[in-house]
Amino acid sequence: MKVSQVTIRKDLDVLEQDGELLRTHGGAILPTHSKSEWNFIRKIHQMENEKRAIAAKAVTFIEDGDTVIVDSSSTNYYLALEIAKRDWKHLTVVTNNVFIAEKLMEGHVEVLVLGGVVRENSLSLVGPWALQFLEEIHVDKAFLGTTGVSREKGFMTPNLVEAEVKRQMVKSASKVIIVTDWTKFRRQAFASFALIEEVDMVITDRGIDPSCEEMLLEKGVRVEKV
Repeated sequence: MKVSQVTIRKDLDVLEQDGELLRTHGGAILPTHSKSEWNFIRKIHQMENEKRAIAAKAVTFIEDGDTVIVDSSSTNYYLALEIAKRDWKHLTVVTNNVFIAEKLMEGHVEVLVLGGVVRENSLSLVGPWALQFLEEIHVDKAFLGTTGVSREKGFMTPNLVEAEVKRQMVKSASKVIIVTDWTKFRRQAFASFALIEEVDMVITDRGIDPSCEEMLLEKGVRVEKV
């Protein structure tokens, strides 16, 4: 087509943002190729600007030499892109999302993927194999998304098996960091995976309700707003 590779990459990025295709390692596919990937793409483009800003802030809390968990949340898709941009000497990232793993492989990081069954809508790996893997490791930091927040029940997700895996991620990490946009503080979900006081930091945007921020601070959670 007589255009540079840089131009092609930029065009593919725009088409992906518009939902016309899905970027893959070294190429692109139509959204009809995979229903599950298409569902995930739709989710990552909700509150996209906020998620990108949160991810750009979150990556600043990762140090070279760290071992980190990045769960299957849509915000962490953008964190994976931020991680892949940087030239790490030694960084190990554990994830339970096959799409996020592919993005991480484009960077200079060691990628470990949990075993288990792939859930169709989230592309996340869940089940006993995923839990066994997490029980046998310890990481410096875990970056986790959330679908809802409750003062009493803490951080929540709609699916029980997802909650089970996220709960073990919390136990396997020295520091737990929640990455989420402000809308998640206005709702609750079905299953709790971490109480408020079990989390060290929340990275969110400036749309967060002041009463929610106050509640987090009261429980000893550091709040970073972008």
